[in-house]
Amino acid sequence: MPDRIERLRKRLHQLELDAFLVSSITNIRYLFGFTGSNAIALITSGPSYFITDRRYGQQSEQEVQKAEIIISKSDLFSELRKIPGVNGFGRVGIEASHMCVQDFSCLRRTLSGPKVIASERIVERFASVKDAAEIENIQRAARICCSVYNSLLTVIKPGVTELDISAEISYRTKRAGSERDPFEPIVASGVRSALPHGISSSKKIEPGDLIIVDFGATVNGYAADFTRTLVAGEPTSQQSEMAAVVTQSLELAEQSALPGLTGMQLDAIARNHIAGTAYKDCFQHSLGHGLGLSVHELPRIGEKSKDPLQAGNVITLEPGIYLPEVGGIRIEDDFVITKSGAENLTPEPRALSIIE
Repeated sequence: MPDRIERLRKRLHQLELDAFLVSSITNIRYLFGFTGSNAIALITSGPSYFITDRRYGQQSEQEVQKAEIIISKSDLFSELRKIPGVNGFGRVGIEASHMCVQDFSCLRRTLSGPKVIASERIVERFASVKDAAEIENIQRAARICCSVYNSLLTVIKPGVTELDISAEISYRTKRAGSERDPFEPIVASGVRSALPHGISSSKKIEPGDLIIVDFGATVNGYAADFTRTLVAGEPTSQQSEMAAVVTQSLELAEQSALPGLTGMQLDAIARNHIAGTAYKDCFQHSLGHGLGLSVHELPRIGEKSKDPLQAGNVITLEPGIYLPEVGGIRIEDDFVITKSGAENLTPEPRALSIIE
């Protein structure tokens, strides 16, 4: 991972930071390849220092390169005082959105000399542009989602509970090669499908229900995120109309996703299409988000996002319509942004899947 650390060092020089403290475990993995759950790192213009606890001594020796490894016997932040000259730094950047008050208090007790500078998303911004290996990992995770979804079509039927289906998703994705669920699978049926992030429940699928199935898979740490909507029996005219509007909005966004477009501009394309129908106020969340080592990364694809699309971004597009008394429909695909447009990594049919 030395090229990533060098990129970070160059950015720190531009920001006039003498060092940068990485406390996000996701960013630790991105920079160092460490797959454990507890570590921080201090990047300087010279050496890098990687600090973890005694559980990960052997693992860090195997995974972490180009850094001096410090094994802590107490809290990680107190170990910073072992770094030569650390209190002689002028300005040390921290990941403000990833540090709790307790850790910040410990940091201030440990670093009495440097001025601590709150920063936002330094690593995340250049991590949002994926290299070929990262894209391949997400693509493999996306293939698992597509395969598992098709296998579920014989499982989802009236009488089966949402929790039954959620359990099948976790089991089948792992059997297909996923390391873990990147998030808890969402299975929401009937009027519960109008809850955009409704957790799976003991409710049984009933005839006429809309059923939103939203789940992911993880390969080498990289996540895919996939959603389709099913209907138990023949759809009503309203359900068919809702599905058509959502599909059209997704198609418009897909066709428009080009480098240089901002997240808010792309969101507006899908949102304005829905707003021109009978479902004007029924799209209640952002259009999408970036994918990577976290299931929600930059760029943000929403009404207020000024993040520009760049070639190499991997994003989701997931418009939806939600009616409290009827249910909801959401369709989500994953895309790589290229110089010429968006390449779909989850090319499954978007029409309502009818189950009996």
